[in-house]
Amino acid sequence: MRIFDIFKNPATGNVSHSKLWANIACAAGTFKFVMLPDPSAEIWAVYLGIVGGYAVARSLVSVKRQEVENDAQTVDE
Repeated sequence: MRIFDIFKNPATGNVSHSKLWANIACAAGTFKFVMLPDPSAEIWAVYLGIVGGYAVARSLVSVKRQEVENDAQTVDE
């Protein structure tokens, strides 16, 4: 996997704007978090909740989208 693959739609190979901006936002948040001199437990919880929550939400959307596509293919047959 190349680094630019995180910005591409796997089906088309084109740049996905939603993936592009989501990864830029995560990178900016991570940079800001890393630059904090001594983050408190609350900052850790918020940061990990946002990054982890985003990953879970993205996976859930992907699974639901795949289910819809599979259902549509079943109806067409």
